[in-house]
Amino acid sequence: MKISRRALLASLAALSAMSMPAVGQPQDADSYPNKMVRIVVPFTSGGGTSNAARFLADKLAAKWGQPVIIDNRPGGNTVIGSSMVAKSEADGYTLLFANTSHTINPSVMPSLPYDTLRDFAPVCTVLVNRFVLLTHPSMPARDIRELVQQVRADPDTYNLPTVGATGVGRLAGESLTQLMGVKLQNIPYKGTSDLATNLMGGQLKFALEIPGFYLPHIKSGKLHALAVSGDTRMPSLPDVPTLKEVGFGAFDTQSWYGLLAPAGTPEPVIEKIAADVTEIVQSPDFATYLETIQSEPMVNTPEGFAALIDQEIPKYREQAKLANIAVEPK
Repeated sequence: MKISRRALLASLAALSAMSMPAVGQPQDADSYPNKMVRIVVPFTSGGGTSNAARFLADKLAAKWGQPVIIDNRPGGNTVIGSSMVAKSEADGYTLLFANTSHTINPSVMPSLPYDTLRDFAPVCTVLVNRFVLLTHPSMPARDIRELVQQVRADPDTYNLPTVGATGVGRLAGESLTQLMGVKLQNIPYKGTSDLATNLMGGQLKFALEIPGFYLPHIKSGKLHALAVSGDTRMPSLPDVPTLKEVGFGAFDTQSWYGLLAPAGTPEPVIEKIAADVTEIVQSPDFATYLETIQSEPMVNTPEGFAALIDQEIPKYREQAKLANIAVEPK
């Protein structure tokens, strides 16, 4: 019988935990949490990711009756913060607010100071961001088919702008342009604001981006939205079709956010955190907050989150190879 790598690692971790009882770790969820909980966010303070994590932390603090603080540790395409959590005590009091970069990094970074599967315990997903295909008004194309025709006719005049050179935006863009049947030069930007400035200024003709920042510019007509990812149309953009509707159903890249704990964190504690976070994510208050940032709730069990990670790592390795940014695994 073939045993998966994750199952083998989980078995070894369980045997280790039985032979070496942890000191000071709660063995069940009854007493958790009885002190401050820290959520490490591997992004800068004040951004959308950090703000969403802070909103969640405030709700957890009210529910648990204990402080829940945000510790911003940006850098290294989330590696700095992730490494910190991987090396933390496995007691449930240090968590990582990770995103899709967690499953992309093994394919695009030459070496990581942790093992993506072995050193983390998935807790639950929290939210997901879609992508929207945007064009500058100077583009004659008013739907994706017209855009494809224009780009195919003169591909050397177009570029693929993305936030970062190896993140989910880059792989999403490469995936879509592959489906469009073109290969474009990537222009990586450090952040959304610079990319948006050039897109609205006409220096860039189109981009595939997370919609939250761009919604006011779409509503004002400064940018046109041709299609959105996902299974259904966005309530805030009801007239914009999904990529599936216009024949791009193979596009399945998304940007999720979720909580991870250090490997070896007691299972009852992980289950309690997951249950409490899921209850908050499904609450009207959280749904209202997500609407303001154009994100959507995404709830998942620890097992479901683990399955998502297992599925995405090979998927993004293939996408990274197509983009010529993959590195060979150690």
